[in-house]
Amino acid sequence: MRKQWLGICIAASLLAACSSDDGQQQATIAPPQPAVCNGPVVEISGADPIYEPLNATANQDYQRDGKSYKIVQDPSRFSQAGFAAIYDAEPGSNLTASGEAFDPAQITAAHPTLPIPSYVRVTNMANGRMIVVRINDRGPYGNDRVISLSRAAADRLNTSNNTKVRIDPIIVAQDGTLSGPGTACTTVAKQTYALPARPDLNSGMGSASSMPQDTTPADNVRAISNDTLKSDDATGAPVNSSGFLGAATPLASGVLEGSEPTPAPVAATPVTQPAPVTAPAVVTPPAAGSASGSFVVQVGAVSDQARAQQYQQQLSQKFGVPGRVEQNGAVWRIQMGPFASKSQAASLQQRLQSEAQLQSFIAVAK
Repeated sequence: MRKQWLGICIAASLLAACSSDDGQQQATIAPPQPAVCNGPVVEISGADPIYEPLNATANQDYQRDGKSYKIVQDPSRFSQAGFAAIYDAEPGSNLTASGEAFDPAQITAAHPTLPIPSYVRVTNMANGRMIVVRINDRGPYGNDRVISLSRAAADRLNTSNNTKVRIDPIIVAQDGTLSGPGTACTTVAKQTYALPARPDLNSGMGSASSMPQDTTPADNVRAISNDTLKSDDATGAPVNSSGFLGAATPLASGVLEGSEPTPAPVAATPVTQPAPVTAPAVVTPPAAGSASGSFVVQVGAVSDQARAQQYQQQLSQKFGVPGRVEQNGAVWRIQMGPFASKSQAASLQQRLQSEAQLQSFIAVAK
């Protein structure tokens, strides 16, 4: 009898072990689940995710300070939350794990185990800001930090060394399509500010005269009075908002606004004849490169039209520049401008970043 019970117990133990092992294997090899969105779709910017082959030397499992690190093989199953560090070394002072010179002005980050290179969506969990960041280095180690952001990435997110962030990978296929946890409820904006300016072949390659902004008449750029930039209360409190545009809005004078009126026709003096005849009006052609409305500065995109219009009106009032809301599929883009030259758009983009901590990018107006 005891032998029978012993046999039953052994058989039950083996069945339980097999069931546990099978369940673990099933959890490991289950196909990736598609990104599910249960909220509004927003448009984010940052690093431009492109397909890149993995670095041959930077994706091996390794040990550091007695701790083993295993490289993530399937980023589609990876998400992580924790405190972010800021890596603020001098440009070119160090080489990253990918072999590139470190540049704090690039939107990059270091992570202990994510593939190199790869892309992630980093979310500041305190203010809801999100950007795309390129992983090109290893670290951080210690202090319970899960990612080390470059200065440019940290500034875009408005993070400090005590800010909690969420990391969601973005997987780039060879055909450029994006997938993974970092694409849930977001679309990645295609950016134009990283592209080189197109030279004017008639005036020489790379010369200053070939840049459109240099041909813009100086009298068409005016400084906005500080009286138009006051906040609604005496303390100058920031406008309360959340998500992509949640940021303080203390402003100073000197916001540049481009106003490029269409030249008025000049009437010629009538010729004295028996029957007075008025000569055709002569219109002075505009200078090359000064066509009105060539560029806009996009500061965000939300899925609610009324909310987008409210943000646009607030920004136009605070910065004294025109703006508009443009529909793009399921989202509404908030754009400032249009501006006649890229230099005018860049001036506003710089002020948005330095004075209101708003991330933005320059796009060609449609």
